Amino acid sequence: MSFTLLAVIALVLVFFGLNVSKFYMNNSFKIESTWMAGILTLAGNIVLLGVTGLGVIFVPFLTPFFIVLSPVISVIMWVMIKESFRKTLLKRFQAYLLGFSVYLILFIFFTYRLYTINPFYPGEDIFMTGLGYMIGSVICFFALLIGSLAFLLPFKK
Repeated sequence: MSFTLLAVIALVLVFFGLNVSKFYMNNSFKIESTWMAGILTLAGNIVLLGVTGLGVIFVPFLTPFFIVLSPVISVIMWVMIKESFRKTLLKRFQAYLLGFSVYLILFIFFTYRLYTINPFYPGEDIFMTGLGYMIGSVICFFALLIGSLAFLLPFKK
């Protein structure tokens, strides 16, 4: 499978996840605190990043499964927290900044490492290292972008 096909499949499943989470969401669970919404989002993001990373490392033949399923579960989680935290845009933005700080920190780290990469010894090929940092920064950027769309869009009546 190519990365383009995986990206298209992930994008379709993300939009499917947005529709499914809105369809099955009931308003029985309410979050009142901005801190609680941000901490729940942060904990969910860290758990999903950890499970995806460990799954890719320890079960490499299931990498396409993890790559496709992780964004879908993330978007469903973000929309459910947003629907449970029905506050103003400013309060949701504060919870977004706390919850997505892990992606922001990782984006800054990967981008910094990409631009300051040095070979360990003369003649070392650093292409794959640079490619890994670039893929990490792109994934974190799109997680921030999709998360902001899922978490900060206005509510539908």
